Amino acid sequence: MCFQHCLYEVPNFQRPYSWSEDQLEDFWNDVVLAQGDFFFGSTVTWVSAKRDLFRSTYSIIDGQQRLTTSTIMLSVVRDAFNKVSLIAEGADDSDVGSAAKGQASATQKYLIATDDDGNFYSVIARPEEMFYEKIQNPSAIPSGAKWNSSAERLGAARTFFENRVLGALGDLSLADQVDRLKSIRANVLKARVIQVELTSEEDGFLIFETLNTRGADLRISDLVKNLLIRGGATTAPDREAIAARWNRLVDRVQLESLKPDVVDRFIWQSWNSRRAAVKEPELFKEISRLVKEDAAKHLDYLAELETDSLTYQWLENEDVQTRLKKGADRNAFAVRKFADSVRALAIFNVSVANSTVLAIARKYQESSLVKESQLIEVMRLVENFHFQFTALTNSGSTGGTRARYNRFAVRLEAANSRAEVSEAIADLKVKLVASLPSRELALKAFQELFYAPSVKLTQAQKPRARKIFIAYVLMAFAKAEASIPAGQDLASWSIEHIKPQSTAGDSYKDPVYSIGNLTLLTDALNSSLGAAPLSKKVEALRKGKAYFDPELESWAHGGAVAPSDAQIKKRAERLALEALDRVWSL
Repeated sequence: MCFQHCLYEVPNFQRPYSWSEDQLEDFWNDVVLAQGDFFFGSTVTWVSAKRDLFRSTYSIIDGQQRLTTSTIMLSVVRDAFNKVSLIAEGADDSDVGSAAKGQASATQKYLIATDDDGNFYSVIARPEEMFYEKIQNPSAIPSGAKWNSSAERLGAARTFFENRVLGALGDLSLADQVDRLKSIRANVLKARVIQVELTSEEDGFLIFETLNTRGADLRISDLVKNLLIRGGATTAPDREAIAARWNRLVDRVQLESLKPDVVDRFIWQSWNSRRAAVKEPELFKEISRLVKEDAAKHLDYLAELETDSLTYQWLENEDVQTRLKKGADRNAFAVRKFADSVRALAIFNVSVANSTVLAIARKYQESSLVKESQLIEVMRLVENFHFQFTALTNSGSTGGTRARYNRFAVRLEAANSRAEVSEAIADLKVKLVASLPSRELALKAFQELFYAPSVKLTQAQKPRARKIFIAYVLMAFAKAEASIPAGQDLASWSIEHIKPQSTAGDSYKDPVYSIGNLTLLTDALNSSLGAAPLSKKVEALRKGKAYFDPELESWAHGGAVAPSDAQIKKRAERLALEALDRVWSL
């Protein structure tokens, strides 16, 4: 096995660790459980550090996912040996304990190598601190570094193999567990690899791109990273600087998501917020044409991505909050209504408008051509359109909608005067109004909104019955009435069923769950009301800053203990009309 003769490093232009559970399962079945030698394929490397009397270091162009996974597997075997040793020593079985401890030390040599002078080398050097601290050398002093998405996947892979090894050992005796672990280790180490060695780092860059044209599983983000590092600089320190900037950008965009396409989608949507839209398969080709062979253009494009990542990191985030305004900085997220609209789109699960959101935020922050009122207006149009088009009626495909947002974004990017900005916004409004679903369909969908937290729902029903969505709907009425300011934390409010839930049946169609029977209260007020009679609830609502509509006012004078089904229905109809005519009108 190559772990006995070589040292490896993952170069800065390589993609992060990305193997999913399906690929880990294949590794377990094909390599760990192999009957005889398993051919692991080829690796492509170049010598990055030559040593005459010790192992040389090879930078990995192709094969880092496989070699990294093998390392993770060996670390799990090492720790399993150590666990057997502790159990055996506790059971006064010194022979097995000593044997297991020796095997743990032997396994560690495939993870950390030592030369004749006592210098230590990672057999595979990766950029994630946790790879060294948790996998290769658990006794290392922790760096305290936060795990990025790549580190999370490394951790998930280790957990996967821990569970598999635990299952493989089962109820075996301690001695048999040692033998089983030795067999697992042997299969990993016996996996055969053909190592192809290149002559230079520049060849490595070129091969990395060539692998993509030959069908290797490289993402757009992998290729763009390689392109920017290779084309943006020629010296090792400068390339390291670009790699560090890229990694910070990726961490910002990816946050804690393990979805492999998050960064790809960001690059695509950033591009579409500035230039004529391209399809994802054509994107890398267009980026290559943009930067050409000009190092400055490579760095300019990296700066574009960095700028857009500062906005994109908060998109599709239901917990986004208003940022503090710092001096004269024009930060779109310091505008409460802008942040509220971003949150609304996340609640609707709408990403098709991201190009427009990026464009209007960027134009507002980088120039004085966009007024704060226009920033708010664009987001209001997008939010209100998608409340009707997406959240309420789930209308149609997104192809035409995405193109519409791209055209607006490109037009806004090119605007050089306030008049051109105003014209672009006016045109966007016309296009969105023309694409609204029918009024009858929207009214009907609104009247059918409900909140039934204790009722089992279908997957199709759940999005519009989520607490955060219904809280958003009720909060929107209060904000439209200006009884509650923008920038509210929806989690600090409770949904109150005016007619108590205890009177409801098992169906979500019960009027008790209807939007006509719901209102929004602070947690404190909701707890104090409990199952109070209608007269007390209405009086509390009148004082409690929640939206107090005329139907609720009429209920206060009826003298009933709870609203009737007919009253609930009438209020739902009235709220639907107000929703389309005022709260979410375009």
